[in-house]
Amino acid sequence: MPDPVVNDAVGPIGEALLRRARGTTHELSALLHDVEKHATINGTRVTFHCHCLKFDGNHRTRIDDLVSAISDHVLDFAVPRSAIAQAQDAYLRTGTTAPLMRLQNEATGLFTDLKQSGEGGELLLYVLAESVLRLPQLLCKMGLKTNARMHVHGADGLHAGVDPISGHLLLYWGESKLHADPTDAIRECLKSIAPMLTSSGESGQGHRDMQLLGRHADLADESLTQAIKTFLDPRHENFNKLEFCGLCLVGYDSQAYPGPTELGDTDALLAAIAEQLPSLKQSLLRRLQAEELVNFGFHVICVPFPSVEDFRSRLLIQMGIA
Repeated sequence: MPDPVVNDAVGPIGEALLRRARGTTHELSALLHDVEKHATINGTRVTFHCHCLKFDGNHRTRIDDLVSAISDHVLDFAVPRSAIAQAQDAYLRTGTTAPLMRLQNEATGLFTDLKQSGEGGELLLYVLAESVLRLPQLLCKMGLKTNARMHVHGADGLHAGVDPISGHLLLYWGESKLHADPTDAIRECLKSIAPMLTSSGESGQGHRDMQLLGRHADLADESLTQAIKTFLDPRHENFNKLEFCGLCLVGYDSQAYPGPTELGDTDALLAAIAEQLPSLKQSLLRRLQAEELVNFGFHVICVPFPSVEDFRSRLLIQMGIA
């Protein structure tokens, strides 16, 4: 029989998850334009978003400010909430920030210095998921790495929300890809995430992440964490109310941005990027069909950059890794 306490708490679970989302919905609004937001793609269950960089008062792209803003979230992204809560408690008791600084250094040390690392995309996806979409992270996979020069296995991130209509717990498998060509980024992103969503049972590729969630899910709220875990247990009735969804960040180079010696024009930039979106959506639709993902709920976030390689390099410098 289902646990009536947990089932009756589906509404409160959704509210509790929203309270756990970190940051504010306007956190990046000074840095990113909403070219398109909460759009749909016919024949799919995709919610599509596109954000591009803003210009400062001197008409320069605010890439450094974006890098700085997302690097401020390294601690939240890489360290479990309970560990942060303990450090905060120590600060309140002793007045020293040393425990928090130790965690900050630990978090930074988990990032690889490899120039082709996708961890910058993972960090940006985390910030957008938490602050814009209000989907809190359930598990800090970075802390499970045994080698800083290795990437995490499985999904890049695991976030959760509740469907307000069905009451299902939505488990979002996150994946980010940064490529110069948007078609390549879309293809690789959906290719990576497909096995997590389409396979089931103990032989599925997502099984290891489900095990990790069952053991290490951390929302710094024991009752909420335990309630969430009932939905992750295949032998619990609540598992039938768990829905797998995709959460994708697609970063790519765009020539819509001005060159190094040119002044930025916001209207021209937005028009040029918007003109590219129909082709981008067609590529996305074709890949969803090829990977048999059209029946899965998705948030797909596209972020065109002047250069994804430059974004990676600036983030490593900002964090003191390169």
